[in-house]
Amino acid sequence: MGLRGLVVRGLLKPGDQIPPIRNLAEQLFVNPNTIARAYRELALEGFLDSKKGEGNYISAKPVKAVNNGLGVARQHLLESLRAAHRSGLTWKEIQLLLQLAKSEEES
Repeated sequence: MGLRGLVVRGLLKPGDQIPPIRNLAEQLFVNPNTIARAYRELALEGFLDSKKGEGNYISAKPVKAVNNGLGVARQHLLESLRAAHRSGLTWKEIQLLLQLAKSEEES
């Protein structure tokens, strides 16, 4: 799960410090440059506040945007489900597709 997901679920809040690049890279078994690039992108989006010598912190403003984005995602999903049903898929088939998507994400 990404940082945005952790924020949406309330596991990270504005002002919380995120793990240092090297620590996270070691935990995820990825190159530290990959983590650094992701942190830079999140900082450019305004999602992270970087304090030189202190680390990176979750910013308050984008947290609102993430939560608003979640509402938009829900609305798009509902519209897509309704369109799929109108196109001929049964609700049972849609439910099976949702279960398939969930199992693929969890593995």
